[in-house]
Amino acid sequence: MSHFTKCELKMTNLLAIKKALEDLKLKFQYDEQGQGAVVRGYRGDSLKAAISVDMGQYDIGVVANAEGTYDLTADWWGVETTQGTSEAEFKEQLYQRYQYPNVKQACEEKGYAVE
Repeated sequence: MSHFTKCELKMTNLLAIKKALEDLKLKFQYDEQGQGAVVRGYRGDSLKAAISVDMGQYDIGVVANAEGTYDLTADWWGVETTQGTSEAEFKEQLYQRYQYPNVKQACEEKGYAVE
């Protein structure tokens, strides 16, 4: 039985998600060639994602959904017990770091200079 659980994000900008993960100093891999990044779960379970965040023994996946946004998918029990990071804590930290690069990119696309 799979332990993976999905958590809705409502984030649409994958580049801003990557920058947020870099700001959080987390190691991650992303889908570069359409193969999907592998997300590791309980007892060798795995799934493919746009981004796989390395949390030690378990990973957190950033997975595209049908609405055009991204979800976080992970074995949250495994992540919390091995890293001490809960689903709510990770989601909150990612949201905080996501906002700046997302807004900056939107402003630059409209021709504004951001200092």
